[in-house]
Amino acid sequence: MNINWTINRVAKVCCWFMLSIWLPLGTVATVNADDRFDPFTAPKSLEPDRVLVLLAEVENCSFCERVKNDFLLPLTLDPKWEPLFQVRTIDLNSQAIVTDFSAQTTSQQSLSQAFDADFSPTLVFIHPLTGQRIGEDIVGLVTPDFYGFYLQQQIAQSYQQLAGQ
Repeated sequence: MNINWTINRVAKVCCWFMLSIWLPLGTVATVNADDRFDPFTAPKSLEPDRVLVLLAEVENCSFCERVKNDFLLPLTLDPKWEPLFQVRTIDLNSQAIVTDFSAQTTSQQSLSQAFDADFSPTLVFIHPLTGQRIGEDIVGLVTPDFYGFYLQQQIAQSYQQLAGQ
């Protein structure tokens, strides 16, 4: 065995070991989708120049978590997509009181019914000022391989409608 080979190998192992210790210390805390996406409360809390992507979900829905973490969150962190849309959530079963787009109080459940969102997860693309649909809903998570493409397509088309009005 060559002594240079042994020293080189030990040096590489030490470098990898030190990197495994130092890198986590310098990394930024991970972003949590649940912290990033607020529940819908009222239209007045929305940005008027961004499409509202309303995520209708239920508690403990693994598909909803995947939609939030794997698809919505990365787009909200992308400088190209972030200025185009905003995400709010509603619970299909919640009686929590919200203000709808006609300034009336209602429950999250009733609001989801008004948008015909009765399956979890459902993404509804809405004009933030009028409450009108400006895109096609994405219901469920049937095709994860193409979900990101469909989501980007709906955000882009909905934003074009919003910007054109």
